Amino acid sequence: MKRLVFFLTALTMGFALSAQTHHPSSEMQINNQYRGMIMQYLQQDVQKRQKQISREAQQMLVNLPNEQKLYDETFVHITNEIVEGSREDGQNELNYLFQVDYTCGHLESTEDDYPLGAYDCNLSNSSRALCSITKNMIEGVCRDIFTRGADITINIYATTDATNINHIDYLGEYGDFRYCPAIYNNEPVRISVSQEEGVSTNAQLAYLRAMSVKNYLESHISTLRQTNNTYKIITRSYGDTGSHYRRNSISLEVHGAYDAKALEMSQRLRQDEFVDFNIPVVEANSNRNTFALIIANEDYTMLPNVPFAHNDGDIMQQYCVKTLGLPQRHVKVLENADAATIKQQGIAWLKDITVAVKGDANIIVYFAGHGICSSDNRPYIIPAGVNYDDIKSFKGKTVGTDAIELSKREMKKLLAQCIAVDTLANWFNRVQYKNLTLILDASFDGVQRNGQPMLSWDKPAKKARGMRLRNNIVVWMAADTDKTAYAYDDQHHGFLTYFMLKELKRTQGDITYEELYSSIEQALSYESSLQGKLQQPVILAGGKIKETWGNNRLR
Repeated sequence: MKRLVFFLTALTMGFALSAQTHHPSSEMQINNQYRGMIMQYLQQDVQKRQKQISREAQQMLVNLPNEQKLYDETFVHITNEIVEGSREDGQNELNYLFQVDYTCGHLESTEDDYPLGAYDCNLSNSSRALCSITKNMIEGVCRDIFTRGADITINIYATTDATNINHIDYLGEYGDFRYCPAIYNNEPVRISVSQEEGVSTNAQLAYLRAMSVKNYLESHISTLRQTNNTYKIITRSYGDTGSHYRRNSISLEVHGAYDAKALEMSQRLRQDEFVDFNIPVVEANSNRNTFALIIANEDYTMLPNVPFAHNDGDIMQQYCVKTLGLPQRHVKVLENADAATIKQQGIAWLKDITVAVKGDANIIVYFAGHGICSSDNRPYIIPAGVNYDDIKSFKGKTVGTDAIELSKREMKKLLAQCIAVDTLANWFNRVQYKNLTLILDASFDGVQRNGQPMLSWDKPAKKARGMRLRNNIVVWMAADTDKTAYAYDDQHHGFLTYFMLKELKRTQGDITYEELYSSIEQALSYESSLQGKLQQPVILAGGKIKETWGNNRLR
């Protein structure tokens, strides 16, 4: 019996760099000093696409009609890479490579592969799924790569088993073929197939399976009608019989997809616009009284991922150590942390330290991820690992284009699993410390970093009081609770994180909170407004430092 479960794997991403070393000076005029930095930055872009493609493919497969669902023994593999190629003129290029294929258990009863003698990809659940995933990738996540006039090499792989063929009717859906080039069993061949003569060899059958996929791509993906496509048909006939030898896979390579970005980055690196590189280094371990907890929640279950949250946390950690002078052991990073982990492995760690050093501690808690706001305007951070089973509005829903509407009861259930920001601060009430700083690069208005809606709930007509900060604390917020905090896509960071790190880079961390906030507020508001998504950071202070917070320093 067919089960409704599937398994999707996102293969480990890397750079398939060419071993060619000729024409080293012609490689898009990129200064070798910046080559490693550029490739690292571009890899982050590919990683972001990998996560989104895999997530959307997973949702697509779950939503398939029952008769089209894949067996739980079927594993879909999606790979995204930057590959280094060489153009006809000998100059190197940075290409984008997408590949999708699958494997499944050797079960003769499986229906995910082609039925015996069939060539139409719609008759194979797996091949139809691969085509749909490719369509979603081209028209969605990677539409900016498949630009008009782009040169694309499309490899279509098709296989047959060793079943002898006497005659299979060919209905002529894809036209007649005469001496068309292909690769069959690793050898170049010429294939001819006509409606009149039908199919009499495995080479012809495999070729038609590939042509069926090609027909799908050409007829269903309008973007490919605006690009320069070179199709390569690669077929194989196995020496054994069985349905698992009757399959398709697809790869697309967009030539020069990252050339312009690499050139742009090379110029901008010369102008030192990137905070991820050339991080200032001060005397090691010079800031021994400061301790930092960094929470970077990028991957959520039912909610969309938070673009660049992991990169936010990683680079923030590097600035803490290199630029602010914290000892390495004074910084703890938690990724995709649930509420228990945040409290037990994060906050408890900091509280124990304050006791050990008898209150001689400056504490920094940084969070990048999703947030939400209660009806009384209290901001909450949303941890990973929230249980959505008891929240009916999430059942059967895909968050991304339309906001999920939460009733008051459902909102209460969700908030019970989140962490109020003032509650987080109050966890330090019973310990002594010098300064406590919370840095929150999150939206609390129910909108994602990319501007798409996520959650909606009844909000009071009049804005409530919000947080009650009773202790000595400074809270940096990327935006007010009713405003959106966006991602700065070009820099692979949240806006607040990027401009905070940029000022720390410029000043080597030697700057007061007042000066830091003034610089961030001006630059962030200006840049975000230019991008059509005005964002204004907020800083709040509580306790006895309401009047003196501006004199605080991170170093």
